Amino acid sequence: MFDPTIYENMKVALEGAVYDLDLAGAILVTARKDRVDLATMSREYRIEFQDREARGGEKPAARMTLLASASDLAGEVLELAPIERLGCLLRVSFALYVDSLAECEEIADMLVDVWGGRPEIRQSLSFVYDPEGAPIRYENTVTLDFGRKINEDNVEDLVSIVDHTVLSLRRLSGQE
Repeated sequence: MFDPTIYENMKVALEGAVYDLDLAGAILVTARKDRVDLATMSREYRIEFQDREARGGEKPAARMTLLASASDLAGEVLELAPIERLGCLLRVSFALYVDSLAECEEIADMLVDVWGGRPEIRQSLSFVYDPEGAPIRYENTVTLDFGRKINEDNVEDLVSIVDHTVLSLRRLSGQE
């Protein structure tokens, strides 16, 4: 008999929570990837979505990523480690454009308001150099790091994280 791993159970919970919101018309799922990395024997599940109510051409997007390392997968299947130490990592990120560095502080303040003191918030800016001197717009990738593994004991937390992600996306879209 096959027992699903922590990763597989959390993936089903994450996917279900996000697609329920898509079906309800709150968000629009724009991409989904489920990868097995044969070089590292790890698993990665990504689901990306946007706020359906957002207006304009460049809508902010949210990405939720679930990662399981080879040591976590093997430790669980082969019972090599205590189940309490096993799990998978969850990353939440947002992609949006900003016109000035000052907007980054506003984004950080807004996310702290939504998420509280946890998770750690990191913003990375990039832009395409234009020798013609066109106005610079920055692509801002905002990453939330929870700093710990999750497992089946955190399924209710996962649903709450999805809700917080949607609320953050709405605020980044100027909807709330």
